[in-house]
Amino acid sequence: MRTNRLIIALLACATITLVACGLDEKEPIETMTSGFMTATTDHKGYITTIKDDFGKTYRITEKSEVIRPDTTLRVVTSIAIADDGDARILQLVSPMSFKAPEDSIISDTLRVRDPLKVSSTYIGGGYLNIVLAIKVKKEDTNHMILYTHMDTPARTAFTIYHNAYGDSEVYTKNAYLSIPLSSYGLHKNDTVSISYNSPDGDREIKLVYNK
Repeated sequence: MRTNRLIIALLACATITLVACGLDEKEPIETMTSGFMTATTDHKGYITTIKDDFGKTYRITEKSEVIRPDTTLRVVTSIAIADDGDARILQLVSPMSFKAPEDSIISDTLRVRDPLKVSSTYIGGGYLNIVLAIKVKKEDTNHMILYTHMDTPARTAFTIYHNAYGDSEVYTKNAYLSIPLSSYGLHKNDTVSISYNSPDGDREIKLVYNK
């Protein structure tokens, strides 16, 4: 009986020791962040760095999908950041990101304004960043999204066109726009506006440009 008690006591001590050792071990801690960012690729097309719109740059430690070699491009991404500041990509989406054509030159056949919602907008990283919520019948449905611009004194106005091609409104699908603003001659405190047709009618969002 005494022997059994001794064995139990020794096992209890061993368990406490193992637990204590486990508590002393420090596992790597990662933080996550997501949103619009700017990625840079190497000569093979792998992303090497990602810079957020607040000026923070992260080195990517794992190979990404192959994109365009030796280029800088906008992405919508989620990344996990290690204690040393390196990061790995969890998700990656390419937004529409090109200079908006003049509204006056597009064809009337493209001026379709089916309803959509604007989930969020902000100016950052030199871009006008917009998240759209679009109703679709199924996830892989393709709608036409187009944006144009028109300049007036102290104001750059963007219009978003949406053609649902008669698609049923079942699921909500996000679409991402990241419009480069460097070529519009904007000055501090100029107005940047976004016009679109919402389910409740025409809407306009106004933002102040602060470079």
